Amino acid sequence: MFTWLNKQGVRSDRGFIVQSLNRFVIKYSEDLGDIDVSVERGISNGRAMIYIYEDEFYKWSDGRKISEEKKNQVLKNFIEAMNFQEVDVEIQ
Repeated sequence: MFTWLNKQGVRSDRGFIVQSLNRFVIKYSEDLGDIDVSVERGISNGRAMIYIYEDEFYKWSDGRKISEEKKNQVLKNFIEAMNFQEVDVEIQ
């Protein structure tokens, strides 16, 4: 379940936050760290869309590597949060 923080971000009851910082960056945050995800924004079939690269999820912002299992979970969390905000995600 998600709770709106403001017009640009949500908090999950599983302990992570996804917050748009500006047109090109969305921050994913949880207890283990955070990731500044570079995005391209667009529209597809009348819906908001962001385009991201999967390699954005291989390390935390402080440079620590993320395991493959954790990367998959973080990416899934990120997509769920964006979908809750009615934004589709396409991975490049």
